[in-house]
Amino acid sequence: MKVKRVNAFTESIHGGNPAGVVTNPSQLTEEQMKFISKKLAVSETAFVFSSSKADFKVRFFSPEIEVNLCGHATIATFFAMAKEGKLPQKKEKISITQETKAGIFPVDVYFKDSACEKVMMIQARPILKEIHLNMKEIAKSLNIKRNEIDESLPKQIVSTGLFTLPVCVKSFYILQKIRPNFDHIKKICIQKELGSFHVFTFETIEKTSTYHARNFAPCYGVNEDPVTGTANGAISNYLVKSGIIKEKKLVCEQGDIIGRPGRVFVEIENDVVRVGGKAKIVEETEIKI
Repeated sequence: MKVKRVNAFTESIHGGNPAGVVTNPSQLTEEQMKFISKKLAVSETAFVFSSSKADFKVRFFSPEIEVNLCGHATIATFFAMAKEGKLPQKKEKISITQETKAGIFPVDVYFKDSACEKVMMIQARPILKEIHLNMKEIAKSLNIKRNEIDESLPKQIVSTGLFTLPVCVKSFYILQKIRPNFDHIKKICIQKELGSFHVFTFETIEKTSTYHARNFAPCYGVNEDPVTGTANGAISNYLVKSGIIKEKKLVCEQGDIIGRPGRVFVEIENDVVRVGGKAKIVEETEIKI
């Protein structure tokens, strides 16, 4: 079976968030798809099928389970398909639809000089919920001092598909020095029905970026996710809705601190959140089933 390893949210072979992509899965069983994801050693692998409801049907498998939707694997998939010539490239932008277990979602693919420039996907409708937080426990779980957290921001959990907790720290240095207690974070996430902590600071590496983030999701077996599409979309919407930032087109930095630098593009219009980025095919190989 021919497979690709693709880094999403980067143009580097060393950055971003890696995903597997299989564009000709044929009659693979679910166990075989899990096996491929495990062999690739990635969090998710996308398998592209034909669809009677959309342009394509995409199924996402971790080494253990099938997941309803995966943002970085979506970016990787349509970038790889564009590179394979499986998408029309006559225009600067094409809009297609993907059928997933989470529903049917539009995906926009942008081209420049006949090459895929970026892939953007619409996320689920944003949800913001007020929440009571013990900030002393949040700080303890991150192994930082409570006064290193900016508590002026609204205490809410936010979702564009999966609830995450925004935690704003006061400097890049604080973000960099965080050494999480993942068992403690997992306990809080279970109590509050969260998928992750998204910890960020407005101190950035690049002037054009809005914030720099780290994402901790031990409930899903991902202690630290290199670059996270859904969480950055949710946090960006939270910041816009709260009036903390005014721009509606954002660049979110993530991954640099753990050696996997990535950049997530977010566009917000009314209650529509679009997330995407660039990608890089790192490896094309064959796996024996």
